[in-house]
Amino acid sequence: MRICAIDIGTNSIRQLICDIDNENINKIQKDVEITRLGEGISKTGKLNNNAIQRSIEVIERFVKLAQEKGAEVIYAFATSAMRDAKNKDAFFEQIGKLGLEVEIIDGETESLFGYIGAVMGVNKEDALVLDIGGGSTELAYKGREFVKKSFDIGAVRLTEKFIKNDPPTTEEYDEIRLHIIDAVVNSIDKYKEVENVIGIGGTITTLAAVSQQLEIYSQEKVHGYQLKKEEIKRILDKFMSVTLEERKKIFGLQPQRADIIIAGTAILLTILEMLSFKEITVSEWDNLEGAVLYKFGEFKL
Repeated sequence: MRICAIDIGTNSIRQLICDIDNENINKIQKDVEITRLGEGISKTGKLNNNAIQRSIEVIERFVKLAQEKGAEVIYAFATSAMRDAKNKDAFFEQIGKLGLEVEIIDGETESLFGYIGAVMGVNKEDALVLDIGGGSTELAYKGREFVKKSFDIGAVRLTEKFIKNDPPTTEEYDEIRLHIIDAVVNSIDKYKEVENVIGIGGTITTLAAVSQQLEIYSQEKVHGYQLKKEEIKRILDKFMSVTLEERKKIFGLQPQRADIIIAGTAILLTILEMLSFKEITVSEWDNLEGAVLYKFGEFKL
């Protein structure tokens, strides 16, 4: 069966077109477009019209591509920005014109999708999965029981809340770090028995690309990459030492992500430190693959 899955996130809209047979996925195409749907939502509680329009245009293009590629089913789901938006009806009014139904998934379902995609992608079942998004961050692990948790900390959300200077000040970074600790400290102990950690989401894949100084992004080079904590610190220092315009020129860093990458890196580094992990495995398989496996495959936890 040919499936198209569309992830409508706070920072980006992503699409996976693939064939699925039981637990086997054959990828046809995977795309991402940064639309910043959740722009300003942490302050206003509402999606702004420009962000809605940008996102609708990308979704419409993805739907047409899926149809051209012969997708039998299109499954679209939305995450943090849509969970928070008071005016989500304005978005759904536009989506309705495309004939597309969108499921707003809760944080725990988002964690589940991310976990399934990551552990299948890197073939490490005994691992904690860390998913850093634009509006939220998820942790998921299957030990004696399946433990999953979503936190309202994301790269876009924390950038808008704390970063006012260019480049950000040490004080701003410290405020972000303390906010992250405060958000996760009461839940973090349940994950400390884990030996491996897999990272998914744009922040983590971007850091893997920057670490390898990739002029052109390569899913093959990023997937499975071992990103060490000391390397993350080195990259963060580089990000913090230059202006936004200078940051946009760093190999491996998409210019559209340059403004939020520091907050995203702060989330990653802080959680790794709290869990005493020295490295993280980067996965290109994420909640898109997880959604397909969970909804249309025969994957069982």
